Amino acid sequence: MIVCTATLLFILLVFAPFRVKVSAQIYLQRLTANLQANVAIFNVFDEVIQIKGKYLLCKGTVETSINILQIDSKNGVDLLKCLTFDKIFVSLQNSLSSFSSKIILAENAIAAIVTNLTCRLTNCQVASEVVACLGESRICTEIAVSTSVAELSFSLLKQGVEIWMRKLVKS
Repeated sequence: MIVCTATLLFILLVFAPFRVKVSAQIYLQRLTANLQANVAIFNVFDEVIQIKGKYLLCKGTVETSINILQIDSKNGVDLLKCLTFDKIFVSLQNSLSSFSSKIILAENAIAAIVTNLTCRLTNCQVASEVVACLGESRICTEIAVSTSVAELSFSLLKQGVEIWMRKLVKS
């Protein structure tokens, strides 16, 4: 009985989904993004990413600089395959000193059309807004994704085998 209970608890922990909330604020004039990721009440990731020339400067949880020209998307691990997007919220906050009210109204209409199409094509809750603000213009997003340990493990294993097979074919 104890073995069955322990096995069921282990299976529950492996296959139960956990939710991650990712928040981002993107400042286009400064070429800066502030990213935060939370699991329940725990802050997992807090990063400030800035573009300087051909480098991405990361400050926060990960302290590094990445050469944009050397990023190879074909050999990396694609974790987006194992994520389920639950909710997406996008807020365009335009500075009143930079944009007229007609432009904000046009952006709001375009955002409504894109949101409507996205909701119809996906199984995800999508919301958007375009507002005027007094400060610097920015794009704020909040994305809620869910995955499980099993999905992550299977995805990493599959992609590891694919990379290993490509290396075997090349040699």
